[in-house]
Amino acid sequence: MTETQTSPLPPRARSTAGTRGVTFGGVLRSEWIKLWSLMSTRILLLLTLAAIVGVGALAVLIRYSFLEQMVNTAKEQGQTMTPEMLEQSFPPGSGFDLYNLPNAGLQIGILVLGSLAVLFISSEYATGMIRSTMNAVPRRTPAFVAKAIILAVISYVITTVAAAATFLIAMPVFQGLGFDLDWSTDGVIYSIFTGGLYVAGVALIGLSLGALLRNSAGGITVLVGMFFVLSIAASFMTFIPGDFWKYVPQYIPSEAGGRFLSIGHTDGIIDPWHGGLIFLGYVLLFLIPAMIVLKKRDV
Repeated sequence: MTETQTSPLPPRARSTAGTRGVTFGGVLRSEWIKLWSLMSTRILLLLTLAAIVGVGALAVLIRYSFLEQMVNTAKEQGQTMTPEMLEQSFPPGSGFDLYNLPNAGLQIGILVLGSLAVLFISSEYATGMIRSTMNAVPRRTPAFVAKAIILAVISYVITTVAAAATFLIAMPVFQGLGFDLDWSTDGVIYSIFTGGLYVAGVALIGLSLGALLRNSAGGITVLVGMFFVLSIAASFMTFIPGDFWKYVPQYIPSEAGGRFLSIGHTDGIIDPWHGGLIFLGYVLLFLIPAMIVLKKRDV
C-alpha cells in the first residue's frame, strides 16, 4: 500500500485592493479634470486673461492722455513735469500711481475668477454631483482643499501674467512723456506679484461662499456686493460727523486688498502690510466656516 503525500498549499496572498484609499494627489487630479475638461472653462479663462490686459491697456491710454495734457501745460509755463511733481499732485491711492499700472485691469479678474470660484462648488450642489464627490472623498475636507488650491493657482497665474503683459504695454507709452518705467521701478515687481495674491484670495472667498450658500446666484451676489457695492456704500460714511467714520472704509475687503497692492506709508491710511493682514483675515473668515460646514452638513 503506497502512501500519497500532499504538499501544503501556499498561503493565500492578501488582497491589497482598496486598502490604499484615496490619496490627496488623486483628489487634486480629479478636481483639476472637473475644471479643465470643460471647453467653456478654458475659453472663459482665456477671455479673462485677454480682458484684464485689454482693460489695463485702456487704463494706460487714459492715464497717458491725462498726463500728456499735464506735461504740455507744464511746458507752456516753462516747467518740466517730473515723477516727483506727479506724486505731489496725486497722492498714493488716487489712481495715478504709475508703478501700479500692472493692476489696472484687476477688477475684471476679481469679478470673473471670483464668480468662477463660486460656480466651481455651487454647481455641484445644483446638479447633485456633490454627492458623488463626497462619496469618493468621505472626509470631504481634502476635496475642498483641492478645489481651493486649483482655484488659487489658476487665479494667481492668470492675474500675474496679465499684469506683466499690461506693464509691457505701458513701458513704451510713458517713455515718450519722460517717465522712464522699467522692471526696476520701485513698486512694479511688488505690484505684479501682490495683484495675483489679491485675486487668489478673492477666489478663495468665492469658493467659500459657494460652499456656505450652496447657491450660485446667491454666492455671486454676495461676492459682488463685498468687492464692488460695499466700497460705494462705505464712501458715504465719510459724510458722517466724527473722525472715526472717515477711517472705517479702508477696512472693508476691497479697500484693504487695494492698499495691500500699494507701497509706502501715507498718513491717515493703513500701511500695505496692514492691508494684507486685514484681507487675509477676511479670507479666513469665510474659508474656515466653509470647511466646517462642509464637514458637518448633509449634502
